[in-house]
Amino acid sequence: MIGCMDQPKIVSDRLSRRGALGILGALGAALAGVPAATAPAAAAPAPSCVLSPAIEEGPFFVDERLNRSDLTGDSTDPGVAGGAPLRLALTVYALHGGACALLPGAQIDLWHASATGLYSDEAMLHTSGQRFLRGYQVTDANGTARFATVFPGWYPGRTPHVHVKVRTFSPARAVTSTFTSQLYFDDAVTNAVIARAPYNTRGTRDTTNARDQIFSSAMVVPLTRSGSGYAGTFNLGLRMG
Repeated sequence: MIGCMDQPKIVSDRLSRRGALGILGALGAALAGVPAATAPAAAAPAPSCVLSPAIEEGPFFVDERLNRSDLTGDSTDPGVAGGAPLRLALTVYALHGGACALLPGAQIDLWHASATGLYSDEAMLHTSGQRFLRGYQVTDANGTARFATVFPGWYPGRTPHVHVKVRTFSPARAVTSTFTSQLYFDDAVTNAVIARAPYNTRGTRDTTNARDQIFSSAMVVPLTRSGSGYAGTFNLGLRMG
């Protein structure tokens, strides 16, 4: 009587070399009809919610409700028409508890000084009724809003900067959250811009980033040359709820 432990050996002995090759050939033929496995698509990078610091609004915000991506508005003001072109793409992330996600449908307002250091629609600056370098856009499905403007000019006590306000609204248009801050630029870029007209008509600026008491290095937008101007992308991280 043959024990169970001897059965594998008997089966193996009965497999002729030709039979084994036949089995392998059949297996190869079967596999030949199977599409090769494709490499999995690279996963999208997980969003990183680095919270942006809130910075004071300042005295020059006017809720003009100008829904436009081109903040110059075809203004003929020399400080606008002659300014260095600046394109900004801002993406908003929201941190809810421990979850981080893109924030579509948020309203981003930008406003800033012209190349000659003036804000529009300010009686004290004699620009009442003008609306240059102000406007808002709503973030798209990717949480991004894009703006075309000019590089901001300086004025006494401040380094060049762009004010930013992010708001969300209820269906009834009630404000549900507000974040306010300011965007800055590397001093080397600023120095290159303000050395040209019409920026240089105002003399040497009195305040660099390091001397600006409101400046935050976390809000410096990296810029690249784009035609006769500059372009930059920047992420804003907001705590929601």
